[in-house]
Amino acid sequence: MKKILALVLALAIVASFAACGGAKEAEYKLGMGVSVSLDSSKDATAQADSTVATVVLDAEGKIVAADLDCAQTKVKFEDISDLSKVDIRTKMEKKEDYNMKGASPIGKEWYEQAAAFAEKMIGKTAADIEALETEVKNNHNVAVDADIYAVCTMDITAFKAAFVAACKDAQAKTFKAKADSFKLGLATTTDVSGSTAEAAQLYSTFSAVVVDADGKVLATIVDAIQPKVAFTADGVVGDKTYKDTKRVLKEGYNMKGASPIGKEWYEQAEAYTNLMVGKTAADIEGIQTEVKNNHNVAVDADIYAVCTMDISAFKADMAKAIKAAK
Repeated sequence: MKKILALVLALAIVASFAACGGAKEAEYKLGMGVSVSLDSSKDATAQADSTVATVVLDAEGKIVAADLDCAQTKVKFEDISDLSKVDIRTKMEKKEDYNMKGASPIGKEWYEQAAAFAEKMIGKTAADIEALETEVKNNHNVAVDADIYAVCTMDITAFKAAFVAACKDAQAKTFKAKADSFKLGLATTTDVSGSTAEAAQLYSTFSAVVVDADGKVLATIVDAIQPKVAFTADGVVGDKTYKDTKRVLKEGYNMKGASPIGKEWYEQAEAYTNLMVGKTAADIEGIQTEVKNNHNVAVDADIYAVCTMDISAFKADMAKAIKAAK
């Protein structure tokens, strides 16, 4: 009897291992959404608050992985002569340097609360997030939901908007993988180098990536924004200009006519990201560039055939996202 029981147990263990090893791949979607506000620009300071969220959705539209960040970029008129003074780090990158812990009702920094909020989005759909109720506390629109408020006492208006946009991303990328076999990464690279005494250029590039256990890209998205805030002759904030992200604008970005291959920004960006599938951060960083039409374009003929745009920010940002994947 003992031998029979031992045999049954052994067979059960073998079957269990076989089941684990034979787990099937499922189809997922990678989406990204961006919410931008220039409303905090005032006096002699131009400011863009660019909140970006990325999600991986399962076949039912439920979030299985999520990440969140915000590029709060400020250009003071007095710093135009020395733009190196501008802190272009995101709030996640600033960590304790953002310095809001002391004012937090729960004693947590922005990056800690944002990560906790993103974690609470796991299992939710776009409709679930849209339905999250808010109430005003300390002049912030915070979550009514006690579980969310316990970990995030910050204003969640932009968080909600970015996550809903990510879930509804019409240009989401599909990929196949086994459950829990992949990691999600998000990165932002900001450039204010074009700012002048006439206007602050608060440009940011966003990258979302899904990588496998070997750090190879399964799917990736890149997007960019070009907010501008004008300064008057007296150095005071004037007109604010922001249309939408380049992916969302599509033909509205209107660069096709100037393109050597007659393709819009979103078309070239999508083609470029498709060619990054299977690459590692080192592979992407190793893509060589050369200057054509004042742009750092890919030397690789296959890449240049579909993307004649400057890829400097794409390379740096995507590699950073891969390294940040978790």
